[in-house]
Amino acid sequence: MTSAWMGAEAADGFPHKAFEAAYYDAVVRTPGIYSADLQAGVDITEVKTQITTALHAVVYRHRRARETALELTDLVNLPGEERLSDWHFTTQTRLFEFFVSLHSTFESSFYGLYFAAPRLDRQRFTFADDPERYQRVTGKSTTEAFQAAWPSDVLARAMSDLRSDSFYERLGKVRNRLAHRIAPGFEHRITLSAGVGATSGGSRTGGQECESYELAWLGEPLATMVPSTLAQAEEKLGALWSAAATFFASRQ
Repeated sequence: MTSAWMGAEAADGFPHKAFEAAYYDAVVRTPGIYSADLQAGVDITEVKTQITTALHAVVYRHRRARETALELTDLVNLPGEERLSDWHFTTQTRLFEFFVSLHSTFESSFYGLYFAAPRLDRQRFTFADDPERYQRVTGKSTTEAFQAAWPSDVLARAMSDLRSDSFYERLGKVRNRLAHRIAPGFEHRITLSAGVGATSGGSRTGGQECESYELAWLGEPLATMVPSTLAQAEEKLGALWSAAATFFASRQ
């Protein structure tokens, strides 16, 4: 596949086959694909640059989200006696990076898909004609443009379904909360229970209290919340790009 250079940099869990197929059909395939744009005087190089750089961002943001999820899980599971003095700072920073990168994966997807569409319907995707309006390309404006141009198409439905999904809505709210307002306020849960205790040699003795500890945020332990959030996001990202691959293949 022509865009395998993107897939080579992608992390596990990334929908690289659907992603590369969509990119190939939307940007690479058929030399004369932009003939109508050329006749209209559109700067094709700039349009393709916006698509390609946005899709690079999709790969990189997802990869960073996955890497951060692994780093964060390791930090959370680290025994208390092995934690360095900046453990809280590092943990909170990784949580920030995780949610911002994960949300940006979807925002970059919407941005790239918007710029891939004008060659099919120039009148619905006018933001691509003016660099001063690029900032108006959002998940909302992209979805609305696709719904207006192809209301019953699989990609328009996939975009609409994603944006109305409670998971995606929560992801955006958490990202905004972390990026614009506060550092995460972790809950430190320590539970004492009757059980076994450890001797100096590491063996266990009965009748003593055991202490269990977990770090939580938004009412959910990070040890389970982070991998669960990543898995759900990857499932929804895969659905979006599978729809995109189907859409652009049908327009060739």
